[in-house]
Amino acid sequence: MMAFFTTCVVTVTYGERTHLLAQVLAAARECGAGSAIIVDNGTPLSAQKKLALLQKEMGADFLQIVRLPENTGSAGGFHAGLKEAASRQNVDFLWVLDDDTVPQEGALAALEAAWKRLGGSADNAIMSYRADKRAYQKVVARKFLHWIEPDAFFDFNIGHIWNGGKRRARLEGGCIELGVAAYGGIWFARSWLDRITLPPTEFYLYFDDYAFSQQIPQNGGCIWLCPESRLHDIDQSWQANTAQSDRKKMPHPWLAKSSEDRRVFYTVRNRIWLERPSVVRPWLYRLNIIGYCTVKVAGLTVLRAPKTFLSGGFLRQRIGLLARAIREGLSN
Repeated sequence: MMAFFTTCVVTVTYGERTHLLAQVLAAARECGAGSAIIVDNGTPLSAQKKLALLQKEMGADFLQIVRLPENTGSAGGFHAGLKEAASRQNVDFLWVLDDDTVPQEGALAALEAAWKRLGGSADNAIMSYRADKRAYQKVVARKFLHWIEPDAFFDFNIGHIWNGGKRRARLEGGCIELGVAAYGGIWFARSWLDRITLPPTEFYLYFDDYAFSQQIPQNGGCIWLCPESRLHDIDQSWQANTAQSDRKKMPHPWLAKSSEDRRVFYTVRNRIWLERPSVVRPWLYRLNIIGYCTVKVAGLTVLRAPKTFLSGGFLRQRIGLLARAIREGLSN
């Protein structure tokens, strides 16, 4: 289906993932995207050759490749891609996708229809629905606002005992309000890049997308989740994307031996960096950090995978890593 507005896809790829990227681009083009900017985030020579072939197949007028000499993480990659997109004055909207999130039929048309229902203002950004992501499943099911709640740590807030609990999301035009959004699926007017800053490269991995997207509501705009615009993840993330039956048997991802140290470190440190500007009561925030680590991390792991706590050497190492991530997040 052809799109009414001019939309440019922005995504980042790394390693040997051209086979995934090709599916994303083909589907986005079928949906009506008019162009795409791909950041080659330090891929090996073999992948560079595949990307060159993909560009030849899709046409240089459709696909532009921005090459980075080394992998700068998602933050550096999307920073470079959005910086390039900011220079495109002939593009109306940007559709930021991961290199493994495949748009389903009609996904872009659904975004445009939702945008019109919400008033057709460039202030509104619309998020496609990733049915594979638990965070968005919860938003659709519970209608709570997905945002950076003051004093909460990873949405854990003991203050809910006395402050009335989680904030409800607004519902308008068949969409659900969001306070933050991931890269994979957000569609917004290119003009936003004249008003807000690019993703913070110092985050390297994780939550740079939230740090970037939260600037939209902070600067008078709105982000809306559109359940009718659907994306499908064709590659699983390192955490959380397992069947519910398996999840109940797993330790918390931070204590899983299969979780890389760097991923755990950046997840925790960057989340604190993201949350600190919203902290109103430092004592409550630190209490929530302790509560989350005690209840959600240690407590659930004891219940689900007690053998993890018998691996003394690994457990001490991982707790030390978590402590270092928390210290760095709070001190820098």
